Amino acid sequence: MARVGLVFGGRSVEHRVSVMSARTVAQALADAGHEVVPLGIAPDGAWAGREAGRAVLAGAADALEPAGVPVAPTLARLVEDPPEVVFPLVHGTWGEDGTLQGLCEMLDLPYVGAGVTASALAMDKLAAKRVLQAAGIPVVEYAGAHRALFEEAPACLLEALPDHRGPFFVKPSVGGSSVGVRRVEERAGLGEAVRFAFRFDDAVLVERGVVGRELECAVLGLDRLAASAVGEIVPGREFYDYEDKYLSDAARLIAPAELPEGVADEVRDLAVRAFRALGGSGMARVDFLLEDRTPYVNEINTLPGFTRISMYPRLWDLSGVPLPRLVDRLVEIAVDRHRGRRRLDAGIKEFLAGLG
Repeated sequence: MARVGLVFGGRSVEHRVSVMSARTVAQALADAGHEVVPLGIAPDGAWAGREAGRAVLAGAADALEPAGVPVAPTLARLVEDPPEVVFPLVHGTWGEDGTLQGLCEMLDLPYVGAGVTASALAMDKLAAKRVLQAAGIPVVEYAGAHRALFEEAPACLLEALPDHRGPFFVKPSVGGSSVGVRRVEERAGLGEAVRFAFRFDDAVLVERGVVGRELECAVLGLDRLAASAVGEIVPGREFYDYEDKYLSDAARLIAPAELPEGVADEVRDLAVRAFRALGGSGMARVDFLLEDRTPYVNEINTLPGFTRISMYPRLWDLSGVPLPRLVDRLVEIAVDRHRGRRRLDAGIKEFLAGLG
């Protein structure tokens, strides 16, 4: 068993969601026999003391308090007594987007989840869609623009959209938990929604609205990726937004989803292919939109939620992998991946030494 550093909280708007996920994972790690080392990150980016992190995990507060000190010196709370494996649960920016993964790489620490490149690509919706398209993965028609281009010529974004009356979905390119996302019924309302999305990121994505079903599939593995059963989200609101995901119980989570023959197998295959196209390993929740019988990959979440209503652990439990075994397997994958990267690094150095 390992000393697992559970990193949670963070600077993003998903700080409280991260805390909820961390509580679930902390219990599952303990049930699997691991020692949990709390590594909380305050909303201002400072690394919290372990007692403060432990108190939040125990339910003393819903969030860490801002530390009000420079961030860099607080990193000592990670490096002075580092865990054997890091389990990142910092949803959103400064955690899910490759930044925390890069820190672990620099510190030579094994970590759970996808690597730097896959994490960064999955977090950037525009970049991910372009990669998926190049790999032949079906995605919904879209157009994207950066702030400077939109401010200079707003019509360019609207002209790039497919010939479709609506609805549309407008999203910040980088972000999570549907923060900043709006549904727009007619083209006339797109300008306002795009400007709203620019409050959250410097790039914006506009997609054709699919009138269909929302499906999710969980992926797990290293060299060989496995896909779980397929679940369905039935939103309690106009669409599956932040409130529906974390603040209310209005949405219904149906698992396994009742699907036409062959569709579940196609979704599972696409989930693996999509995650592999980004270079992913570890874990991901792949979200789909099903229009008639056609599944489109909507988003790939490399650090999915682990709250009491989150689909990722639920789908694996349904597939015969209970939560303690799931987190234990994720730790195993992290160690194996780290060992493999070290082996590659040693081989490169040996090759270069032989050239001299």
